[in-house]
Amino acid sequence: MVLVSKTTDSTAMNEPEPALVQFEGVKLAQLVHRGSPQTLMASVGAFIQWRKLNGSPPSQSRTFNIFYSDPLNTEPAAFTFGIAAEHSKDIAPNSQGVSEAHIPALHCLSWIETGSDGKLQQRIEQVIGEGGYDWHFEQFPPFIERLHFYPDVPMAEAISRVYLPVQAQ
Repeated sequence: MVLVSKTTDSTAMNEPEPALVQFEGVKLAQLVHRGSPQTLMASVGAFIQWRKLNGSPPSQSRTFNIFYSDPLNTEPAAFTFGIAAEHSKDIAPNSQGVSEAHIPALHCLSWIETGSDGKLQQRIEQVIGEGGYDWHFEQFPPFIERLHFYPDVPMAEAISRVYLPVQAQ
């Protein structure tokens, strides 16, 4: 059986090779984690709390992460990572630090990745480093859509769709 994400592209969930797709853009509720990746789970917990308080569960609202900085080449104090969910309503001031954000419509290299975040990060680095594409990743940072994720599934069975925004030269 072939499963397709909620995006408008036709890349199958079992397709590991990057394909050029059009991401349609999405309005988000986002908590931006700033600081060491070691403290990221505290920010994830705050975002989960906000989602529960605002009726935005993963079953009804797509989940995204935005890689504002490269965790392999960024000093821990300068690390920045977006924790986000599709959200069309206005966002009131809140104690969790969640605010409105947006991923614009973009051309992206995209593929499905199964497994842990460590495996996901390695594959992103591999695709960026291969240099086989005549593209630049400069319109928007890389981001992922979490399709099936921990704790709903074991980490080894997590499924994410990766998006690397590209612009033709």
